[in-house]
Amino acid sequence: MKSAAEVPDITYSAVASNQNFFRAMPLYAGGLGIVGVLANRLLAGVAPVVDASSSQSRIDVLGIFMSAVLLLTGLQWLSLKPREMLPAPLTGNEIFWQDPNIRLPPGASEELKWAWESLKACTRCKSLVLIYQGRNIFHAGFIAAGRRPGTAEAGELCNTAMQSGQGNYLANLVLYPGRFEFTDYLPEGIQGVVVQPVGKSGVLIAATDTIRGISRLDQAWLSTIADKFDVTLEKLVISKGVGFGVTK
Repeated sequence: MKSAAEVPDITYSAVASNQNFFRAMPLYAGGLGIVGVLANRLLAGVAPVVDASSSQSRIDVLGIFMSAVLLLTGLQWLSLKPREMLPAPLTGNEIFWQDPNIRLPPGASEELKWAWESLKACTRCKSLVLIYQGRNIFHAGFIAAGRRPGTAEAGELCNTAMQSGQGNYLANLVLYPGRFEFTDYLPEGIQGVVVQPVGKSGVLIAATDTIRGISRLDQAWLSTIADKFDVTLEKLVISKGVGFGVTK
């Protein structure tokens, strides 16, 4: 399990955005090396026949050998391309639900709606769940088939995130044993999950349909949204067993 800070940032990486150029650099260098060696022998008037007794010939052979290694390295790098991660089909229902029995602070409903619509439009986020003070008060996007909205519960990973104050990114959900705490309420086919604490009382769960589908920039955005929710909901008190929210 990785924290958000440990996830490699490829969003603005110059190498990632120009990977074909950097993969071909050894090829360019090897080609220039061979051309340089041949041009040097031609311009220096050295005989085209390699003479083992000549120090110049030995250096040229070494230069051609090193250039050939670079050429082969460049060809190998160009042949190795990362596999494109395709989105997985999701099995579930699409909803936009907010607990009607909880009276949220002014502006909170609008913030929740804005957060979901923004994440849906700009990222690979397919589900957004907010659990606060032990209650599932918001669920937007996909939900597991046959699951009733408002029944999501915080499991061990969510509780750990709230206690530590550190978010976690499960980039390939199927590899983590703790995935079962999310599969109860997230749709079948979810590939990755971000768990972001909302203060000490809540947790924001964002799910994607693509392996490594949430970039570090997206995670930073989710962290900012969670911090804003923490400020907005800090005066919310949910009555146990009743469910009505009141403000202090």
